[in-house]
Amino acid sequence: MPVQRITGLTHREMNAANKERSTVTKRDLATRVRIALRSDVKMHQAQVADVITHTLDAIRDALVNGDTVELRNFGVFKIEIRKERIGRNPKDPSVDIRIPARKVVKFRSGKEMKNQLDAAASAEAEAPPAPEPGGAGFDSE
Repeated sequence: MPVQRITGLTHREMNAANKERSTVTKRDLATRVRIALRSDVKMHQAQVADVITHTLDAIRDALVNGDTVELRNFGVFKIEIRKERIGRNPKDPSVDIRIPARKVVKFRSGKEMKNQLDAAASAEAEAPPAPEPGGAGFDSE
């Protein structure tokens, strides 16, 4: 079986070219925010990352205290309690396992985000399918 080698494309360019979903890290988010603020506010990427970290810490602390966090046009984070239930051991289905009640974070997207997600979904439905791997940008050895 031939080995495929990627030539001339970075990891991000490959994902963009193949329309693959990738994970946005805190570093990626800081870069995007810094670029968006470039003309308005002069901040280094490390400073933007600190602001993001402090924001996320404040959200986490509010949730830990039992508060609901509402970010207008984005969404609402809140704590809900999952009830205790009985589960099954997949290795031995005859054995019942008690799963204790626990707190979980729930997120409900805001109206503006829902509208943008719906618009993106309808645009994807109309777009042609992504090319198969092994096409442009790959060389076989």
